[in-house]
Amino acid sequence: MQDPKNVVSIGEGYFEKLEDELKGPHVFIDKVTKRELKKLQQDITQTNRPEYCQGPPVNLGSPGHGKLKADQWRTCIEFDIPISVGQLWSKETCPPEQKPEITVRRDKLFQSIMHLAVAVRWATSYKTSEYHSEKFEENMVAYLRCLLDLYPNIQFRPNHHNALHIGPLLTQFGPAYGWWMFPFERVIGILQQMNMNSKLGKQWKQTGYNKHTYKIA
Repeated sequence: MQDPKNVVSIGEGYFEKLEDELKGPHVFIDKVTKRELKKLQQDITQTNRPEYCQGPPVNLGSPGHGKLKADQWRTCIEFDIPISVGQLWSKETCPPEQKPEITVRRDKLFQSIMHLAVAVRWATSYKTSEYHSEKFEENMVAYLRCLLDLYPNIQFRPNHHNALHIGPLLTQFGPAYGWWMFPFERVIGILQQMNMNSKLGKQWKQTGYNKHTYKIA
């Protein structure tokens, strides 16, 4: 049995805690040890990425990393977390001294992560087709079924339901990049950085020409 002092949940202090819903002994073995978290952070640091790809913060999993942007979440789910967890939790890479029931459960967790990663990849492709829609739905449904197998008492969130509507939207509206909310998220991020002294709509500007003062709407 692992020492509870050496165990930390990814994003502890940041992510919503689900322990109240997930009662049972599996809660403990589903957590990430500090050694495993360090491995994830090392993998992030050592990953070479294209300039257009924004990776997650190198201290991912610590409260100090702050709020992740939407594109960082996508990168985490699609690449960083599956790569690291695959080296730690799959049945091919688990420690030989690990209890069989823990190996089976962690491999199931790894499978669920992979289904989600594949679903995100098909959903965010820069081209789309009926095949893209089918593969997304196939993996998203498999991911949700994995969650039910792992956590029978889990209550699905609205986002889980909404995700099942993405497949038809890919064929109706085209690639997701044409209608997703990333541009609006970026505008919101820019507005949040503006120093407005918490008085939105009450800024005043004095022109350099006639010294009149105008209110900026």
